[in-house]
Amino acid sequence: MPHSVAQIVVGLPVPGPFDYFVPEILRKDIRVGSRVYVPFRSSFCVGYVIGLLTKSKFPRLKSVSAVLDNIPTLDNNFLKLTCELAKYYACSWGEGIEVALPRVLRSKKVVVWTPPREIAPWNNSQVLFLQGSIQSAASTIARKIKAVFSAGRGIVFLVPEVGQINVVKEFLEKVCGVPVIALGRALGVKEELQSWLSIKEGRSRVIVGTRSAVFTMMPHLGLIVMVDEENPAYKQEPAPFYHTREVALWRQKYEQCDIAFVTPTPTAELWKILKDRKVEPEICSDNHLGALQVVDLANYKYQNMLVSFPLQNHIQETLAKSGKVLLFLNRRGFSTLTKCNQCGFVLKCNRCSTNLSYLYSKKKLVCYRCGSSSELPKMCSQCHGSYLRSTGTGIEKLESELVRIYPQARVAFFDSESKTFSGDANLVIATQAVMPFLHRAAFALIAVLDFDGEINRVDFRAGARVFSLLVRLRQAAGEKLVVQTRNPSHAAIQSAATMNANQFYRQELQIRRELNLPPYVQTIALAMRGSKEEDVLKQSQKLYEQLNGIDVKSFEVSLPQPDLIPKLRDKFRFTILLKGKAVKSILKVIEPFMVDFSKRKDIILTIDVNP
Repeated sequence: MPHSVAQIVVGLPVPGPFDYFVPEILRKDIRVGSRVYVPFRSSFCVGYVIGLLTKSKFPRLKSVSAVLDNIPTLDNNFLKLTCELAKYYACSWGEGIEVALPRVLRSKKVVVWTPPREIAPWNNSQVLFLQGSIQSAASTIARKIKAVFSAGRGIVFLVPEVGQINVVKEFLEKVCGVPVIALGRALGVKEELQSWLSIKEGRSRVIVGTRSAVFTMMPHLGLIVMVDEENPAYKQEPAPFYHTREVALWRQKYEQCDIAFVTPTPTAELWKILKDRKVEPEICSDNHLGALQVVDLANYKYQNMLVSFPLQNHIQETLAKSGKVLLFLNRRGFSTLTKCNQCGFVLKCNRCSTNLSYLYSKKKLVCYRCGSSSELPKMCSQCHGSYLRSTGTGIEKLESELVRIYPQARVAFFDSESKTFSGDANLVIATQAVMPFLHRAAFALIAVLDFDGEINRVDFRAGARVFSLLVRLRQAAGEKLVVQTRNPSHAAIQSAATMNANQFYRQELQIRRELNLPPYVQTIALAMRGSKEEDVLKQSQKLYEQLNGIDVKSFEVSLPQPDLIPKLRDKFRFTILLKGKAVKSILKVIEPFMVDFSKRKDIILTIDVNP
């Protein structure tokens, strides 16, 4: 008996699936995995068929209006993957599907494609850990890719930053000798569709892209390569807040393909996963490491400059030998705080609870959270005093000071707003944004100016991130890496000095275990935001009382706290943190309490798993 009912999910925050009547004229075309056009509520939208029935338990059904694919676009493995994504990251199945689809397939455009030829079964399902940079692991990567490619299989190569896509594409084409498709934000809709068809039909079998490329519908997938897994850019924002590492491991499971992680310093979470799976690292050492020197700032109590006297001497010596210098400082702008010297009033963003930074290049006060900018006022809005002072040192201000100290140097700064990386400057001040471009300039001397600022961030992952930073900067330093700190015995510094990753991760995981932190527990942040602070606080307290009243010992519930950024883009934010052993069991218990928020328009609730 032909199937007359389709179970369909849509890309909206509604659970589904929904039963739809399939008109007789469409029954020969509709399949599980088909994209369809359906009436939903008072409008129409694209839906995705996840099941077919001969009969529905509902007496009256809306009808499917059109089938948009000649062959189902979503295969069985893709449906399994997106279902897993939805369950783990607390979104609807339809939302999980749409976050994984290119834009053109989320529209009602009819797509006609030809399936690739069948090839011999693939029995590989290996996890590899290449502990090194992509440059040091180049020969191993090339051998693996050539073997997979020659077997007729596809390769998905993941990088964290858009700026790395073309660099890796060139590497793959030159070293591996295979044609590569680059997937990035710059693709137009037409070009995006052409790329998708080329991949889906098996004409292109190697792609490189950022986190969303993990969903690429590569037929006969043989290998996923994930570079620099520890980079925070692999965590998706906005919702659903998936982590690319988790999705890649799920995909490896469903596709039965190989997966390779290439990084000298993975997250502690991945380190534990690999140890639990008994995956031994293949050490891909860089041939050269700069010497690491620690400058203990406690010995320079009366110096206010960010550049210590020992570091000034090193810079002078390096420039005298025509060497290049990189100074690492994660503070954008000219100054980081502007306040009234008479009443102490601090200028903050009107939309966010953050201090405004002065950007000298634009002669404006800017908010790096929402992107708003304004002129520097001539007087204080509180006491009408006329003396407003900008303090704190950002990379722009440091640039102006270094131009004075080293007049012979060509000084430049580089941050996330810089359009190009200058190879001409021999003294560069840069933020984290410089990391993908370190290979473009041979820096003899690299210095971390504010190690303590990096390690004292309100983030339990700060230690691991700083260890990664030091290792990578040491690998990039031609002669020397200087670290300025008042905490010279910190584990990240000591382990980077000996390049002993085992030592660092052993200590880091021991601390995490003692403090009951990931990866030994799972955390879920219930984040509420709204335009009225008192309403958001009231609702977050109500939700806390409901959750705290549950007689369940499998997870802990924290009191609602103002977010790290209590106000952002005119919305006040409060967060409740849940900690337990298993994400899915926590979500199952709290699901009934989330229903009320889905109906509210004044307060938005988002669920972030392992933020």
